[in-house]
Amino acid sequence: MNFLALTPGSHNVSNGPRRKRPYRPRLRSSIPVLAALAGMTLVGGAAFTAGWMLQIFQPDRPSAPYPALITAVAEIQRTYNMGTGPVSGTAYSPDGRWLAATTSDGGVVVQQAAGQQGDKRYTPQRTGGATGLAFNPEATTLAVGTSSGDVLLWSVPHGRQLAALGAPAGRASAITGAAFSPNGRVLAAANLRGMVQLWDVSDPRHPTPLATPARLDSVTDVAFDHHSATLAVGSIDGTVQLWDVSDPRHPEVLTTLESDQPVTSVGYSPDGAILAAGGSDGTTQFWNVHNLPDSDPSKNMPGRLASILPAANPQASAAPRSAQVPRGVGSITGLVFTSNRRIAASTAGGYVQVWDLNNSRRPKLLLPPARPQAFTSLSYDTASSTLAIGAANGTVQVWAADTDDEGTRPARR
Repeated sequence: MNFLALTPGSHNVSNGPRRKRPYRPRLRSSIPVLAALAGMTLVGGAAFTAGWMLQIFQPDRPSAPYPALITAVAEIQRTYNMGTGPVSGTAYSPDGRWLAATTSDGGVVVQQAAGQQGDKRYTPQRTGGATGLAFNPEATTLAVGTSSGDVLLWSVPHGRQLAALGAPAGRASAITGAAFSPNGRVLAAANLRGMVQLWDVSDPRHPTPLATPARLDSVTDVAFDHHSATLAVGSIDGTVQLWDVSDPRHPEVLTTLESDQPVTSVGYSPDGAILAAGGSDGTTQFWNVHNLPDSDPSKNMPGRLASILPAANPQASAAPRSAQVPRGVGSITGLVFTSNRRIAASTAGGYVQVWDLNNSRRPKLLLPPARPQAFTSLSYDTASSTLAIGAANGTVQVWAADTDDEGTRPARR
Protein backbone atom coordinates (compact mmCIF):
# COMPACT_ATOMS: atom_id res chain seq x y z
CA MET A 1 0.00 0.00 0.00
CA ASN A 2 1.12 3.53 -0.71
CA PHE A 3 0.98 5.73 2.36
CA LEU A 4 1.28 9.50 2.47
CA ALA A 5 3.36 10.63 5.43
CA LEU A 6 2.21 13.65 7.39
CA THR A 7 5.30 15.31 8.74
CA PRO A 8 5.30 16.98 12.17
CA GLY A 9 4.55 20.65 11.85
CA SER A 10 3.17 20.40 8.33
CA HIS A 11 0.24 22.71 7.68
CA ASN A 12 -1.24 21.91 4.29
CA VAL A 13 -1.28 18.25 3.40
CA SER A 14 -3.21 16.83 0.49
CA ASN A 15 -3.72 13.23 -0.46
CA GLY A 16 -3.29 13.47 -4.19
CA PRO A 17 -5.04 15.68 -6.73
CA ARG A 18 -7.97 17.66 -5.36
CA ARG A 19 -11.23 16.20 -6.59
CA LYS A 20 -13.73 18.37 -8.38
CA ARG A 21 -16.74 18.98 -6.14
CA PRO A 22 -20.22 20.13 -7.12
CA TYR A 23 -20.03 22.85 -4.50
CA ARG A 24 -17.63 24.04 -1.84
CA PRO A 25 -18.73 25.26 1.61
CA ARG A 26 -18.05 28.92 2.23
CA LEU A 27 -17.29 30.61 5.52
CA ARG A 28 -19.29 33.67 6.40
CA SER A 29 -16.71 36.38 6.99
CA SER A 30 -18.67 38.36 9.55
CA ILE A 31 -19.81 35.61 11.91
CA PRO A 32 -18.99 36.46 15.55
CA VAL A 33 -17.48 33.71 17.66
CA LEU A 34 -20.59 33.38 19.78
CA ALA A 35 -23.16 33.53 16.99
CA ALA A 36 -26.73 32.32 17.24
CA LEU A 37 -27.05 28.57 16.94
CA ALA A 38 -30.03 28.46 14.63
CA GLY A 39 -29.26 27.05 11.21
CA MET A 40 -25.62 26.33 11.98
CA THR A 41 -23.67 23.15 11.77
CA LEU A 42 -22.83 21.77 15.18
CA VAL A 43 -20.23 19.14 15.84
CA GLY A 44 -20.55 16.73 18.71
CA GLY A 45 -19.19 13.32 17.86
CA ALA A 46 -16.35 13.92 20.27
CA ALA A 47 -18.49 16.05 22.54
CA PHE A 48 -17.41 19.22 20.78
CA THR A 49 -19.40 21.95 19.07
CA ALA A 50 -18.12 24.05 16.20
CA GLY A 51 -21.46 25.29 14.93
CA TRP A 52 -21.47 28.58 16.74
CA MET A 53 -18.28 29.45 14.91
CA LEU A 54 -18.93 27.98 11.48
CA GLN A 55 -21.75 28.58 9.01
CA ILE A 56 -22.10 26.12 6.16
CA PHE A 57 -24.27 27.28 3.29
CA GLN A 58 -26.39 24.60 1.70
CA PRO A 59 -27.31 24.61 -2.00
CA ASP A 60 -30.87 24.05 -3.08
CA ARG A 61 -31.28 20.31 -3.47
CA PRO A 62 -34.26 18.42 -4.83
CA SER A 63 -36.22 16.58 -2.17
CA ALA A 64 -35.18 12.93 -2.19
CA PRO A 65 -37.45 10.07 -1.15
CA TYR A 66 -36.79 8.60 2.26
CA PRO A 67 -38.02 5.55 4.14
CA ALA A 68 -41.25 5.56 6.09
CA LEU A 69 -39.83 7.04 9.27
CA ILE A 70 -41.40 6.02 12.54
CA THR A 71 -41.57 8.64 15.24
CA ALA A 72 -41.73 8.28 19.00
CA VAL A 73 -41.90 10.68 21.90
CA ALA A 74 -38.67 10.47 23.87
CA GLU A 75 -38.59 9.41 27.50
CA ILE A 76 -36.77 12.24 29.27
CA GLN A 77 -35.50 11.03 32.64
CA ARG A 78 -33.75 14.17 33.90
CA THR A 79 -32.93 17.71 32.83
CA TYR A 80 -29.91 19.62 34.16
CA ASN A 81 -29.42 23.37 33.93
CA MET A 82 -25.79 23.85 32.95
CA GLY A 83 -25.63 27.63 32.62
CA THR A 84 -26.82 30.65 30.69
CA GLY A 85 -25.00 29.92 27.44
CA PRO A 86 -25.78 27.15 24.95
CA VAL A 87 -24.31 23.77 25.88
CA SER A 88 -21.36 23.24 23.54
CA GLY A 89 -20.35 19.72 24.60
CA THR A 90 -21.50 16.77 26.70
CA ALA A 91 -19.62 13.66 27.77
CA TYR A 92 -20.21 10.66 29.99
CA SER A 93 -17.05 9.31 31.57
CA PRO A 94 -16.09 5.83 30.29
CA ASP A 95 -16.96 4.28 33.67
CA GLY A 96 -20.38 5.97 33.63
CA ARG A 97 -19.76 7.72 36.94
CA TRP A 98 -19.54 11.30 35.71
CA LEU A 99 -21.50 13.52 33.36
CA ALA A 100 -19.70 16.62 32.14
CA ALA A 101 -20.81 19.53 29.99
CA THR A 102 -19.35 22.75 28.61
CA THR A 103 -21.14 25.96 27.69
CA SER A 104 -20.30 28.52 25.06
CA ASP A 105 -19.93 31.23 27.72
CA GLY A 106 -16.96 29.37 29.18
CA GLY A 107 -18.48 27.22 31.90
CA VAL A 108 -17.65 23.59 32.65
CA VAL A 109 -19.79 21.32 34.84
CA VAL A 110 -18.78 17.90 36.18
CA GLN A 111 -21.30 15.99 38.28
CA GLN A 112 -22.33 12.48 39.22
CA ALA A 113 -24.12 10.98 36.25
CA ALA A 114 -27.06 9.60 38.21
CA GLY A 115 -27.19 12.35 40.82
CA GLN A 116 -29.03 15.59 41.33
CA GLN A 117 -27.90 18.91 39.90
CA GLY A 118 -24.18 19.13 40.66
CA ASP A 119 -22.15 22.05 41.94
CA LYS A 120 -18.76 21.27 40.34
CA ARG A 121 -18.65 24.35 38.13
CA TYR A 122 -15.46 25.79 36.71
CA THR A 123 -14.64 28.67 34.42
CA PRO A 124 -11.45 28.55 32.32
CA GLN A 125 -9.47 31.74 32.50
CA ARG A 126 -8.46 33.84 29.48
CA THR A 127 -9.35 31.14 27.00
CA GLY A 128 -12.74 32.28 25.69
CA GLY A 129 -15.74 30.01 25.48
CA ALA A 130 -15.52 26.27 26.07
CA THR A 131 -16.17 24.38 22.84
CA GLY A 132 -16.34 20.81 24.15
CA LEU A 133 -14.66 18.14 26.22
CA ALA A 134 -13.43 14.54 26.28
CA PHE A 135 -12.60 12.09 29.10
CA ASN A 136 -9.50 9.93 29.06
CA PRO A 137 -10.17 6.14 29.30
CA GLU A 138 -9.48 6.05 33.05
CA ALA A 139 -11.89 8.96 33.68
CA THR A 140 -9.19 10.77 35.66
CA THR A 141 -8.47 13.57 33.17
CA LEU A 142 -10.76 15.85 31.21
CA ALA A 143 -9.64 17.65 28.06
CA VAL A 144 -11.55 20.92 27.56
CA GLY A 145 -11.36 22.69 24.21
CA THR A 146 -11.72 26.44 23.98
CA SER A 147 -12.54 29.05 21.36
CA SER A 148 -9.05 30.55 21.76
CA GLY A 149 -7.42 27.33 20.52
CA ASP A 150 -6.15 26.10 23.89
CA VAL A 151 -6.89 22.65 25.29
CA LEU A 152 -7.02 22.49 29.09
CA LEU A 153 -6.30 19.27 30.98
CA TRP A 154 -8.17 19.03 34.27
CA SER A 155 -8.26 16.41 37.00
CA VAL A 156 -11.56 14.64 37.60
CA PRO A 157 -13.64 15.41 39.57
CA HIS A 158 -11.70 18.08 41.44
CA GLY A 159 -11.33 20.45 38.53
CA ARG A 160 -7.67 21.27 39.15
CA GLN A 161 -5.98 22.44 35.98
CA LEU A 162 -3.07 20.17 35.17
CA ALA A 163 -1.83 21.79 31.96
CA ALA A 164 -2.78 24.11 29.11
CA LEU A 165 -1.97 22.92 25.60
CA GLY A 166 -1.54 25.85 23.24
CA ALA A 167 -1.56 25.96 19.45
CA PRO A 168 1.61 26.82 17.53
CA ALA A 169 2.28 30.55 17.31
CA GLY A 170 0.14 32.25 14.71
CA ARG A 171 -1.99 29.18 14.05
CA ALA A 172 -4.47 29.22 16.90
CA SER A 173 -8.11 28.58 16.12
CA ALA A 174 -11.16 27.30 17.94
CA ILE A 175 -10.97 23.63 18.94
CA THR A 176 -13.60 21.60 17.08
CA GLY A 177 -12.89 18.08 18.32
CA ALA A 178 -10.64 16.04 20.59
CA ALA A 179 -10.16 12.38 21.40
CA PHE A 180 -7.90 10.26 23.59
CA SER A 181 -6.21 7.17 22.18
CA PRO A 182 -7.42 3.81 23.52
CA ASN A 183 -4.49 3.63 25.98
CA GLY A 184 -4.98 7.25 27.02
CA ARG A 185 -1.42 8.24 26.16
CA VAL A 186 -2.13 10.35 23.08
CA LEU A 187 -4.57 13.24 22.73
CA ALA A 188 -5.67 14.44 19.29
CA ALA A 189 -7.13 17.96 19.12
CA ALA A 190 -8.49 19.49 15.91
CA ASN A 191 -9.30 23.08 15.03
CA LEU A 192 -11.03 25.20 12.41
CA ARG A 193 -7.77 25.87 10.57
CA GLY A 194 -7.52 22.20 9.66
CA MET A 195 -4.77 21.32 12.14
CA VAL A 196 -4.77 18.19 14.30
CA GLN A 197 -2.33 18.44 17.19
CA LEU A 198 -1.09 15.18 18.67
CA TRP A 199 0.14 15.29 22.28
CA ASP A 200 1.77 12.77 24.58
CA VAL A 201 -0.38 13.07 27.71
CA SER A 202 0.84 9.97 29.53
CA ASP A 203 1.81 12.47 32.27
CA PRO A 204 -1.01 15.04 32.04
CA ARG A 205 0.96 17.49 34.17
CA HIS A 206 3.78 17.52 31.62
CA PRO A 207 2.30 16.97 28.13
CA THR A 208 4.66 16.80 25.16
CA PRO A 209 3.81 17.82 21.57
CA LEU A 210 4.29 15.01 19.07
CA ALA A 211 3.14 16.22 15.65
CA THR A 212 0.92 18.84 14.03
CA PRO A 213 -0.43 17.41 10.76
CA ALA A 214 -3.09 19.37 8.92
CA ARG A 215 -5.76 19.12 6.28
CA LEU A 216 -6.49 21.68 3.58
CA ASP A 217 -9.98 22.40 4.95
CA SER A 218 -11.40 22.87 8.43
CA VAL A 219 -11.44 19.72 10.54
CA THR A 220 -14.76 19.25 12.28
CA ASP A 221 -14.29 16.09 14.36
CA VAL A 222 -11.84 13.33 15.24
CA ALA A 223 -12.35 9.81 16.65
CA PHE A 224 -10.05 6.92 17.57
CA ASP A 225 -10.78 3.31 16.71
CA HIS A 226 -10.52 1.64 20.10
CA HIS A 227 -9.16 -1.56 18.56
CA SER A 228 -6.33 -0.10 16.49
CA ALA A 229 -4.09 2.94 16.15
CA THR A 230 -6.36 4.57 13.58
CA LEU A 231 -7.69 8.12 13.83
CA ALA A 232 -10.69 9.25 11.77
CA VAL A 233 -10.48 12.92 10.76
CA GLY A 234 -13.64 14.55 9.37
CA SER A 235 -13.67 17.76 7.36
CA ILE A 236 -16.04 20.27 5.82
CA ASP A 237 -14.71 19.20 2.41
CA GLY A 238 -16.99 16.15 2.64
CA THR A 239 -14.33 13.53 3.37
CA VAL A 240 -13.07 11.47 6.29
CA GLN A 241 -9.39 10.56 6.27
CA LEU A 242 -8.16 7.54 8.21
CA TRP A 243 -4.72 8.13 9.73
CA ASP A 244 -2.34 5.52 11.07
CA VAL A 245 -1.02 6.98 14.34
CA SER A 246 0.80 3.89 15.62
CA ASP A 247 3.82 6.22 15.53
CA PRO A 248 2.16 9.47 16.65
CA ARG A 249 5.27 11.46 15.74
CA HIS A 250 4.80 10.43 12.10
CA PRO A 251 1.08 9.91 11.31
CA GLU A 252 0.23 8.57 7.86
CA VAL A 253 -2.91 8.76 5.72
CA LEU A 254 -4.29 5.28 5.05
CA THR A 255 -7.28 6.17 2.89
CA THR A 256 -9.94 8.79 2.29
CA LEU A 257 -13.66 8.05 2.63
CA GLU A 258 -15.89 10.28 0.57
CA SER A 259 -19.26 11.67 1.61
CA ASP A 260 -21.38 14.04 -0.46
CA GLN A 261 -21.89 16.68 2.25
CA PRO A 262 -19.67 18.50 4.77
CA VAL A 263 -18.89 16.07 7.59
CA THR A 264 -20.00 17.31 11.02
CA SER A 265 -19.44 14.27 13.28
CA VAL A 266 -17.52 10.99 13.15
CA GLY A 267 -17.58 7.89 15.33
CA TYR A 268 -16.60 4.20 15.44
CA SER A 269 -18.80 1.31 16.49
CA PRO A 270 -17.67 -0.39 19.73
CA ASP A 271 -16.10 -3.26 17.79
CA GLY A 272 -14.35 -0.87 15.41
CA ALA A 273 -15.92 -2.44 12.31
CA ILE A 274 -18.16 0.46 11.29
CA LEU A 275 -17.25 4.13 10.89
CA ALA A 276 -20.11 6.62 10.75
CA ALA A 277 -20.01 10.23 9.58
CA GLY A 278 -22.86 12.67 10.16
CA GLY A 279 -23.47 15.35 7.56
CA SER A 280 -24.66 18.92 7.36
CA ASP A 281 -27.76 17.81 5.46
CA GLY A 282 -29.03 15.57 8.29
CA THR A 283 -27.91 12.26 6.80
CA THR A 284 -25.37 9.77 8.12
CA GLN A 285 -22.96 7.69 6.04
CA PHE A 286 -21.48 4.35 7.13
CA TRP A 287 -18.43 2.36 6.05
CA ASN A 288 -17.27 -1.14 6.97
CA VAL A 289 -13.67 -0.15 7.69
CA HIS A 290 -12.54 -3.66 8.66
CA ASN A 291 -12.93 -4.71 5.05
CA LEU A 292 -11.55 -1.75 3.15
CA PRO A 293 -9.44 -2.98 0.24
CA ASP A 294 -5.81 -1.99 -0.06
CA SER A 295 -5.96 1.51 -1.46
CA ASP A 296 -3.89 4.37 -2.77
CA PRO A 297 -4.44 7.33 -0.41
CA SER A 298 -4.76 9.59 -3.46
CA LYS A 299 -8.06 7.85 -4.25
CA ASN A 300 -11.32 8.55 -2.46
CA MET A 301 -13.72 5.80 -1.42
CA PRO A 302 -17.39 6.80 -1.72
CA GLY A 303 -19.99 5.31 0.57
CA ARG A 304 -22.83 3.30 -0.93
CA LEU A 305 -26.59 3.57 -0.86
CA ALA A 306 -28.64 1.72 1.71
CA SER A 307 -29.92 -1.77 0.89
CA ILE A 308 -27.00 -2.81 -1.31
CA LEU A 309 -24.94 -4.06 1.63
CA PRO A 310 -26.10 -7.20 3.44
CA ALA A 311 -25.13 -6.92 7.11
CA ALA A 312 -23.22 -10.20 7.03
CA ASN A 313 -21.31 -9.59 3.79
CA PRO A 314 -17.63 -9.99 4.79
CA GLN A 315 -16.37 -8.59 1.47
CA ALA A 316 -18.24 -5.29 1.67
CA SER A 317 -16.15 -2.15 1.59
CA ALA A 318 -18.95 0.22 2.54
CA ALA A 319 -21.91 0.04 4.88
CA PRO A 320 -25.34 1.59 4.27
CA ARG A 321 -25.83 5.28 3.89
CA SER A 322 -28.80 6.76 5.70
CA ALA A 323 -31.71 8.04 3.66
CA GLN A 324 -32.81 11.64 3.26
CA VAL A 325 -34.68 12.91 6.31
CA PRO A 326 -37.57 15.38 6.42
CA ARG A 327 -36.88 19.09 6.22
CA GLY A 328 -36.46 20.84 9.56
CA VAL A 329 -34.59 17.99 11.23
CA GLY A 330 -31.32 19.88 10.71
CA SER A 331 -27.67 18.92 10.50
CA ILE A 332 -26.12 16.14 12.58
CA THR A 333 -24.64 17.67 15.74
CA GLY A 334 -23.63 14.56 17.66
CA LEU A 335 -23.22 10.90 16.81
CA VAL A 336 -22.83 7.85 19.07
CA PHE A 337 -23.12 4.08 18.71
CA THR A 338 -25.35 2.56 21.38
CA SER A 339 -24.39 -0.94 20.19
CA ASN A 340 -22.28 -2.39 17.41
CA ARG A 341 -25.13 -2.04 14.90
CA ARG A 342 -27.27 0.75 16.36
CA ILE A 343 -26.52 4.45 16.19
CA ALA A 344 -28.10 7.64 17.52
CA ALA A 345 -27.58 11.12 16.11
CA SER A 346 -28.71 14.44 17.55
CA THR A 347 -29.75 17.19 15.16
CA ALA A 348 -29.82 20.98 15.08
CA GLY A 349 -33.59 20.76 14.60
CA GLY A 350 -34.11 19.32 18.08
CA TYR A 351 -34.63 15.63 17.28
CA VAL A 352 -32.64 12.41 17.62
CA GLN A 353 -32.35 9.99 14.73
CA VAL A 354 -31.93 6.30 15.58
CA TRP A 355 -30.59 3.86 12.99
CA ASP A 356 -30.35 0.09 13.23
CA LEU A 357 -27.87 -1.03 10.60
CA ASN A 358 -29.51 -4.45 10.48
CA ASN A 359 -32.70 -2.74 9.31
CA SER A 360 -31.61 0.49 7.70
CA ARG A 361 -34.94 0.87 5.92
CA ARG A 362 -36.69 1.62 9.22
CA PRO A 363 -35.07 4.64 10.81
CA LYS A 364 -36.63 6.21 13.87
CA LEU A 365 -37.03 9.85 14.84
CA LEU A 366 -37.26 10.54 18.59
CA LEU A 367 -39.19 13.71 19.40
CA PRO A 368 -39.08 15.73 22.64
CA PRO A 369 -42.48 15.95 24.36
CA ALA A 370 -42.32 19.76 24.39
CA ARG A 371 -41.19 22.33 21.85
CA PRO A 372 -37.77 21.22 20.60
CA GLN A 373 -34.58 23.11 21.27
CA ALA A 374 -31.62 22.98 18.91
CA PHE A 375 -29.47 20.05 20.05
CA THR A 376 -25.74 20.72 20.06
CA SER A 377 -24.01 17.57 21.33
CA LEU A 378 -24.58 13.97 22.33
CA SER A 379 -23.05 11.31 24.58
CA TYR A 380 -24.03 7.76 25.55
CA ASP A 381 -23.62 5.78 28.77
CA THR A 382 -23.57 2.01 28.32
CA ALA A 383 -24.29 1.16 31.96
CA SER A 384 -27.51 3.18 32.21
CA SER A 385 -28.42 3.00 28.50
CA THR A 386 -29.06 6.73 28.41
CA LEU A 387 -28.26 9.59 26.05
CA ALA A 388 -27.08 12.93 27.39
CA ILE A 389 -28.12 15.63 24.93
CA GLY A 390 -26.84 19.20 25.08
CA ALA A 391 -29.26 21.93 24.05
CA ALA A 392 -29.05 25.54 22.95
CA ASN A 393 -31.06 26.67 25.98
CA GLY A 394 -28.25 25.76 28.39
CA THR A 395 -29.65 22.42 29.53
CA VAL A 396 -28.60 18.79 29.22
CA GLN A 397 -31.46 16.33 28.81
CA VAL A 398 -31.01 12.67 29.75
CA TRP A 399 -33.07 10.40 27.51
CA ALA A 400 -33.68 6.66 27.62
CA ALA A 401 -31.70 5.34 24.67
CA ASP A 402 -33.84 2.30 23.82
CA THR A 403 -37.35 3.60 23.28
CA ASP A 404 -39.56 0.85 21.84
CA ASP A 405 -41.80 1.33 18.85
CA GLU A 406 -45.16 0.93 20.56
CA GLY A 407 -47.46 3.83 19.95
CA THR A 408 -45.32 5.22 17.18
CA ARG A 409 -46.81 6.74 14.09
CA PRO A 410 -45.63 7.35 10.53
CA ALA A 411 -43.76 10.58 10.04
CA ARG A 412 -45.33 13.25 7.89
CA ARG A 413 -43.87 13.73 4.48
